[in-house]
Amino acid sequence: MIGGVSDPVGRAQDQLRQLFPGQNGLDNAVAWATDVLAQELLDPAITPLRAARALRRTDRRLALVTARYLTEAAAGSKQKRSRTPLNPHLE
Repeated sequence: MIGGVSDPVGRAQDQLRQLFPGQNGLDNAVAWATDVLAQELLDPAITPLRAARALRRTDRRLALVTARYLTEAAAGSKQKRSRTPLNPHLE
């Protein structure tokens, strides 16, 4: 697709809703990620790349953007959905 909207947070949340169905799916996914990182003795705020790799190693179904979303959520950072076009000249 040329142009359009890039929403990595939305894509990550969509995948997590599929992997963690239910009313509290996103919260359960973040709790799972926090537990995995605690078992691996990784602090997602200090080593986000290692944390994302550990999550993807634990569950191979995670896309890179989803692992990054979970890493940032486990670190406690707020994530906003983006609605800005990739290229303003293509709108």
